[in-house]
Amino acid sequence: MILNSLSLCYHNKLILAPMVRVGTLPMRLLALDYGADIVYCEELIDLKMIQCKRVVNEVLSTVDFVAPDDRVVFRTCEREQNRVVFQMGTSDAERALAVARLVENDVAGIDVNMGCPKQYSTKGGMGAALLSDPDKIEKILSTLVKGTRRPVTCKIRI
Repeated sequence: MILNSLSLCYHNKLILAPMVRVGTLPMRLLALDYGADIVYCEELIDLKMIQCKRVVNEVLSTVDFVAPDDRVVFRTCEREQNRVVFQMGTSDAERALAVARLVENDVAGIDVNMGCPKQYSTKGGMGAALLSDPDKIEKILSTLVKGTRRPVTCKIRI
């Protein structure tokens, strides 16, 4: 087993959970200002992220992941670099790895959403739909752990 070069400690930490349309950079920075130790971005879908290009935005001092239509899909900054966890929606190990490699130099960890029960997530085999396919889960997680230098986690609901 290949160990990731960095680790995240969750013990006794205040964590901003991933929230759709809320976990953007301003909210994450606000949470850090109010004492959060770790912050999650909102779930971002692998198919959207693999189309993005990494752009250093010198005006804002951010790193932007920009879609072909010039829309910023994910934005981060140095202040949160060692404390932001990138959460992705995926149903494919190779796409998940491509996204992880795209963002790994700018985030503290990679999280796979395996808990979302909403139709927009499950209809693509993502979120809670993954829980019905343990082999796919194993493939995605083992591919990420072996292929990225960041810690890999998954969000599930019991």
